[in-house]
Amino acid sequence: MKDKRMQAKKDYMKGMTYQQISDHYNVSIHTVKSWKRRYGWQRQQTSAKQAHSIFNQFLSEETIEIMEKMGGRTSLDIIWDQIQIQYAAIIRAQRIMYVADQKDMIKELKKATYMPSSLEEETAEGIQPEPKITAEEYSFQFSWDRHATFLNAQSRAMGELRRLIKQFEELAHAKDERRLRLKQIELTIEKAKKAVREEKEEDLHIMIKRKEDDS
Repeated sequence: MKDKRMQAKKDYMKGMTYQQISDHYNVSIHTVKSWKRRYGWQRQQTSAKQAHSIFNQFLSEETIEIMEKMGGRTSLDIIWDQIQIQYAAIIRAQRIMYVADQKDMIKELKKATYMPSSLEEETAEGIQPEPKITAEEYSFQFSWDRHATFLNAQSRAMGELRRLIKQFEELAHAKDERRLRLKQIELTIEKAKKAVREEKEEDLHIMIKRKEDDS
């Protein structure tokens, strides 16, 4: 039995699981675990296993699950993922930051002061009325400010996208099918850059005209 246990220890140190040792030596898993605990079997952890142990302590289960599913992805795959995410964010921003025209202003309640209602003001049904507003403070987002913010954000986002595309093209194989998709994205970027330049020039003319009208 001792010889079996010593050999089982060697197999455990090589990486065999409890179940594999149990099947190989015709003993129960409980016996294998008992040997490990009683005789202090301890595998040497590799740097990868140590890192995974640290992740389990400090990262959420969802994050660890994503990392495990991405385990087989290459650096080129990761760059491609970033390109798609960045491109999708640029397209989505078109809807979120859309400005219809010069009169498209957003007015938001920033602060309100209320007059508390007393118990005597209860209605016949015994419901206390809503407190009365005595003062309100609003913030305004004018169309030209929102549009300028949008154009600057788009310029930075497209610059980052171009950088990622350049990285991908330097690493990707000449026959990589994703290169065709990149050509379409690059054409879209060039059109968007041209539109941004034209709209910035138009905004500049509007600002100059507004100053002339004010003077």
